[in-house]
Amino acid sequence: MKKMKLFPLAVLFAASALTFTFTSCDEDNDDEDNNASGYKASDDVASANLVAKFSFENNVDDTKGNITGGTSSGTSFIAGAKGQAWKGNTNGYVLYTGVSSAISGLQSVTISSWVKTSSHTDGAESWFQLLNDSNWIGNLFILQENGAAGSDSIRVKFTMNNWNATAWKEQWTELGGENRIKIGNDEWHHVVCSYDAATSKLAVYVDGDKRNLPANVTDKYQDDPTKGGAPLGNLAFKNATKFVFGCYKQNLPGGAPDSWMKNYDGGLDEFRIYSKALADADVKALYDLEKAGK
Repeated sequence: MKKMKLFPLAVLFAASALTFTFTSCDEDNDDEDNNASGYKASDDVASANLVAKFSFENNVDDTKGNITGGTSSGTSFIAGAKGQAWKGNTNGYVLYTGVSSAISGLQSVTISSWVKTSSHTDGAESWFQLLNDSNWIGNLFILQENGAAGSDSIRVKFTMNNWNATAWKEQWTELGGENRIKIGNDEWHHVVCSYDAATSKLAVYVDGDKRNLPANVTDKYQDDPTKGGAPLGNLAFKNATKFVFGCYKQNLPGGAPDSWMKNYDGGLDEFRIYSKALADADVKALYDLEKAGK
């Protein structure tokens, strides 16, 4: 009889232990689903400011619908950092003929993309460009130039223009010399560039980490600051009606590119445009979540 009385107590204890174990596991899973910023999915990051998103899941569509009318020429899809990705080539591009005011009216901006590229020595390859029909430089673009053959150190140049600036309307930013980024090893890397109109500062991140850049790279002005030039302020685009992945305007049919203007033959994945400069923590969250496939 004593054994009969002890048996239910043993079962009750075991059941309690199992309940505690399962509850603990659920709590652990909840912790895994939430990063330090509290987001569960990459699309949760600054969702109200996400104005363009290209996941390249066997299509070239902007799921936000602000860049439209895309037509591919000579490009393909490959395994990406998250699902499928877009792959350019030496003659390929994707041209979009529709750009909404959510893009053409950007004042601050963050560009975020996974990039897969390797070393080249034969020119400058354009990742993307928000075109300006009256100017080769366009309104917004990123290009890469490489150094010695076999090097994984890439020189990246950003252009984010303010056509209303008093003098320096074309805003070039070059990550050269010791500021080069090591992404040329033919593996996926997360690259983010942001501009905050409120501070007139640019920031660059690679694989979730903010680069420590000098003020002459990050601080933007309308004119020479040593002569009283004002901070750059809001971006202001002109004739921003078309968008292209993989080349410059001059590489499109009917154009006449200079010899250094090359089509981008690497990969892009999870390409995003935000209408604000993302906080450091949000960039890290975006990197972590996309890397985890979320």
